[in-house]
Amino acid sequence: MDNMDGVAIGNDSLDFSGQTPDDFSHEDGVIEGTPGNAKDEFVAIGGDFAEKAKKASQLETMSFEERIAHLRTVVSSNPLQRELLYKTLKYCSTRRILPDVEESIASYPEFSGATQSPYYLLLFLVNGGGIDAFDLDEEGNAVTDEQKLGLSEDEIDDLVVQYAYETNEVGKYLIEEMNPKNRLIELLDIIPEYYDTYIEVLDFLQEKQSLANIDRLLRGREVLMVNRAAGDRPIQSSVFIDKLEKAGGIYWDGGWCISPEGKELLETLQGGLGS
Repeated sequence: MDNMDGVAIGNDSLDFSGQTPDDFSHEDGVIEGTPGNAKDEFVAIGGDFAEKAKKASQLETMSFEERIAHLRTVVSSNPLQRELLYKTLKYCSTRRILPDVEESIASYPEFSGATQSPYYLLLFLVNGGGIDAFDLDEEGNAVTDEQKLGLSEDEIDDLVVQYAYETNEVGKYLIEEMNPKNRLIELLDIIPEYYDTYIEVLDFLQEKQSLANIDRLLRGREVLMVNRAAGDRPIQSSVFIDKLEKAGGIYWDGGWCISPEGKELLETLQGGLGS
């Protein structure tokens, strides 16, 4: 089995200039989950192992707060994949083997719009310093660098039979920070005049809806002119969709749907109003 010690971390290791997301996609969108395939894809999108290993020490020189800020930037700079990255951090709070992580990522509704494979998304979080990677032996124990000392490549291949991933303390901090419930509560407080409309849209999306249906729901509402000068055009209904999606309250799955976190908050708020 090929050694994965060269998995890199740090923003500089993610220089994909001149390439598009489609360069990283696969016909079925999912790597089979074998460590061999994972290593092959790492080489394809990450480059030379030795060069990446040199950059892996970058995060080690950062303070805990700087590492959090770095991971936050990594996740927030990928808005199309943001919820997938958040959910992967959360799923890997318990150590998981590679095939299980890939299967979990591919099962999320947001993955239908992803342009990268599950392994690429996982690697992005490893590179960003939010998830640690481990080599495992046949009994499921982590293989240390000390165990590999003096072994040939073939002997290391025989020793390492699987890869595992676990969210570290930096990643866990970001999980709490990115909790959709917290993001939604913050969103509802930003512009008080939008509060009732956000709640109405969340309720409307308990059944899957097209943007056209949402537009018809809100068309002509006075709320679309909040903070707009006389003579200005009203804001688009898509603004509410964009804000709710960024907060993790809704997602796209062939139509706009309320997320589990959005539904939980909606029920809490509606229950409070009814009490």
